[in-house]
Amino acid sequence: FVDGKGGSGGNRVRTEDRMGRDGEELVRSLVSWEEERVEEKSNDNIDSGGGVEDVIGGKSSEIAMHPWDIVTDYDFPSNADIQHFWEHGKSTKGDALNDTLNKDVLVQATNLKVTCEETTLLSQLNWTVQRGERWHLAGANGAGKSTLSRLLLRRSMDNNVELWNSNTNKDDAVISNGTLAVVTPSSMTSNVHVKRGGIGWVSTELHLHATHNWGNRTVLEILMSGASFLFHADSNNGKHGKYFDSSSLVDINMAVTAAGWLGLFDHVQHNNDVTITTNNHPPFLSRQFSTLSQGQQKILLVASAIAQRPSLLVLDEPCQGLDLWNRGHLLGLVERICCTTDMSLLYVTHHVEELIPSIGHRLCLEDGEVTYCGLR
Repeated sequence: FVDGKGGSGGNRVRTEDRMGRDGEELVRSLVSWEEERVEEKSNDNIDSGGGVEDVIGGKSSEIAMHPWDIVTDYDFPSNADIQHFWEHGKSTKGDALNDTLNKDVLVQATNLKVTCEETTLLSQLNWTVQRGERWHLAGANGAGKSTLSRLLLRRSMDNNVELWNSNTNKDDAVISNGTLAVVTPSSMTSNVHVKRGGIGWVSTELHLHATHNWGNRTVLEILMSGASFLFHADSNNGKHGKYFDSSSLVDINMAVTAAGWLGLFDHVQHNNDVTITTNNHPPFLSRQFSTLSQGQQKILLVASAIAQRPSLLVLDEPCQGLDLWNRGHLLGLVERICCTTDMSLLYVTHHVEELIPSIGHRLCLEDGEVTYCGLR
């Protein structure tokens, strides 16, 4: 939340500062701040020569609030820091679907049909995601959005169709017709195999799985192992497959940087000069997952996905359970990463106000079938 009276840390009210203040009071504080901001913009418009009609008439869209508008530039890393973070340890070979396809194609679905037992979940899906494209995945409940988002992760981890189908549980979706090729993670070989690229995935399903299964795991453990990789390993009953083993880790400094950027600990500086080790790190990283608030848990999962520096970041209702400040902060950071890197994005939501400016394409589903695919 933002305190209209000017709280600490760039007007951010930290959790410990909220003690003794109920939710209604905090909301009033935010509303007051928003009203003051609109009034300031209105006065600036009038002072610069615009009349009242410009404020309440045709130019009203200029003062409309977006979720990320409540966060200041101070709360984000610089473009140079994001670029350094993204390029660190990047393989010259890069990643792609396979040697026969364009390296800039991250997802290619051709006449794809996905079923679960006798139920058709997706039908005749033809869809391509190029590197650097950002998509909004839309549709009503039950349209197949979450099925598709999880499918992308699973195919990224197991790109062998026969092996992938044989490893599924009876309640899992399977590809019954057509093809789906998805970019796979790559590794940088040094003292350890550092995972990067591929699909970074955050969803309500992942959050529920983590709540029920990772309560004793530490923040650092989840960041370094990679939440997407842990979920895939758990879902395959210990059949970790090609992209998961005990020596495959997300770079610790990248993991801690992403967590700091999302505000999991306030004192982490927005630079890449501080070396973090498993024995030298902020105390917050030693906390167990079960001790975090719901919002902190969700932010941790997003940080884990970003730390992977994925080729395609899949966010399925990532703002669910977040307060207004953290919602804006998350969306603002994702927008900056999109503007600074070649990361592609698939954003699943019913809330159009969460669609950041970088999202330029839309895929609409209804009962598993495509009703629109093209520019947003």
